[in-house]
Amino acid sequence: MLGKGLFLLACCAGALCAQAPRVDSVYPAGGKAGSTIQAVVRGANLKGTYEVWTEGAGLKATVLAVETEPEGKKPADLVRVEIHLDSALAADASFRLLAPGGVSNALRFYVHQEPVQMEAAGAHELPRQAQKITQLPVAVHGRIAQVGEVDYYSFQVKAGDLWRFRTLSSEALDPALSIYKLTGSWFDPDRATRLAFSDEPVPYPDLTTEASLQYKFAEAGEYLVRVNGFWGYGGPGQEYLLLITRDDGRATPRPDEWKERTWTRPLRPDRMNVLQARALPGKTSLPIPVVDADAEPVKTPVEPQKIILPTLVVGTVEHPGDIDRVRFSVKEGEKLAFEVETPEKSLPLMNPFLRVLDGDGVEVVTNIYSVVNSNGNASKQIKPKTQYSFPRGGEFTLEIRDITASYGDAGMKYRVLLRPQVPHVGEVHVAEDRLNLIPGKTQKLSVVTDQEEGFDGYVIVSMEGLPEGVRALGGTEVEPDSPPSESVGKRERFTTKKEKATLIVVPEPGTPRTERPVTARVYAQPVVKGELGARILVKEVLIMVIKAGT
Repeated sequence: MLGKGLFLLACCAGALCAQAPRVDSVYPAGGKAGSTIQAVVRGANLKGTYEVWTEGAGLKATVLAVETEPEGKKPADLVRVEIHLDSALAADASFRLLAPGGVSNALRFYVHQEPVQMEAAGAHELPRQAQKITQLPVAVHGRIAQVGEVDYYSFQVKAGDLWRFRTLSSEALDPALSIYKLTGSWFDPDRATRLAFSDEPVPYPDLTTEASLQYKFAEAGEYLVRVNGFWGYGGPGQEYLLLITRDDGRATPRPDEWKERTWTRPLRPDRMNVLQARALPGKTSLPIPVVDADAEPVKTPVEPQKIILPTLVVGTVEHPGDIDRVRFSVKEGEKLAFEVETPEKSLPLMNPFLRVLDGDGVEVVTNIYSVVNSNGNASKQIKPKTQYSFPRGGEFTLEIRDITASYGDAGMKYRVLLRPQVPHVGEVHVAEDRLNLIPGKTQKLSVVTDQEEGFDGYVIVSMEGLPEGVRALGGTEVEPDSPPSESVGKRERFTTKKEKATLIVVPEPGTPRTERPVTARVYAQPVVKGELGARILVKEVLIMVIKAGT
């Protein structure tokens, strides 16, 4: 198969080689650890695909055949692959395809331990047509192939059983889950009564769009679970994996790359050292103490706990209207940062509102960012990070609550870090994860660096591990026209300054073709007052030269 692929590479036309392969979905969407699965990958520019490029150990795959989808206005390319999952594989895996146009984007392949059941052919879009699930727990692989399609599955439970239902799906599908029981009615003996429903907590950055619910069955008997696209969409490439387990133990994965201004980035006792390492190395701090804001007060009347900065305050909005308070002291001109993490529920189910009051009860600062756009409309948002320079010293009180005052439960946990500001390099943004190069034709990487908390040094951007005959050089580009100005409010408290660098990736005219991707690494290195900081690995980029130089 590899030899055939190399032949196709050698004889492909230049126009074809310039079309980068794209993969959209795979069916089935996953498999049981220790099994071998035949799957179909759907995408574009996949003709001549000759190899499956796997990322990480535990997944091996080979190309079986390449076909063209027989139907559709824009027929997709279909690549049939055989995938083997190692029995010790405990986490989801990913893979890419290598084709004449280079390396594709990555596809996630879900790995589970539950027995597999495939969606049966034929209609099961009515409750009485539900496909029977033969055992629990189970992993059901299916697809929403048509607009408006719904899939019903029936299963048996015992009284008191507690089961968790969850979808893992292709990017195109926004799945919803419902649990029903066939109850009948005077007018319709086939009527199904809905007992529970889940779309996703909310479509919000850094949160999953998958449906998930947990249900305890009060009575033994037969029940139904329905899977459908939330908006009624359906079509090719909309696959799902339905997991029914006691507790699948799958937490929402944290991103590996550095995140700073999101609600879900982890705040830990070593936060000060981590931030200082993104400025200049060598300076270290003691671990940040952790204070439980829910601890019972020891004084009457109730007085907020007194903390010494930096401190990580942890707590829960336990009931509607619950407000937690802590006291702290600052000196005149002291600059603090307030960071919030929501480890379980997040926006808009939980909306952490921070309010700092002075000794007279006057509000000094909050985490609400107010702006007026170019149309004159006011907008307010709560932010997960706020910076403030105290013009006068004294004792202050921090209040932590939900902004709605209408919700509160054991899942509304928070972690709030109060600390001195540390000027440092924040998130470094590189959009590209792969480059498919043609000798003599350049491509660019745009690197945007967040300069957090007053960082005013320089940042060196470099790229290493390039294929033979390929260089990465610094360049410039014209800044786009700026939109009309707006009233930006107190931007310095809620946003960061950004600097943009451009790397021009230059393959020389005689650069040899690469048969497989080469992993290049993008680094950022702070420079403060002439001193070099530690290099920060920003991103790994796969690079292929897809046409031999002449």
